[in-house]
Amino acid sequence: MATGIIAFAAGLLGISPDVVKVIATLIAIAVALGSAWGGYAYIKHRGAEEVRAQIQKENADAMVKGIDAGRSFDDCVTAGGVYDFRRQRCAGVAPGTR
Repeated sequence: MATGIIAFAAGLLGISPDVVKVIATLIAIAVALGSAWGGYAYIKHRGAEEVRAQIQKENADAMVKGIDAGRSFDDCVTAGGVYDFRRQRCAGVAPGTR
C-alpha cells in the first residue's frame, strides 16, 4: 500500500521514488514531533491551571482565616481580654487596669 502511494507520488511529481521516501519520512517525523510537543504543552498548561487554582483557593482560605482572626481579636479586646497571638486565642481578662 505504502509502496504504491510512493510510486504514484513519484510518478506524479516526476522525481525519484527514493526522494519521495525521504520526504515522506521527514513528514512523518515532523507529525510525530508536533504531536509530542502538543501533548507536552497540553499537560504542562493543565498542570499549571491546577496549581493556579490550588493557590487561589489557599489564598481565599487565608483571607477568610485572617478576617476571622481579626474579628476574634477585636471581640477579645472589646470584652476586656488579652489576645494571645502565639496561641491565636483570647487569653482572658487582663490583670489590673489599662
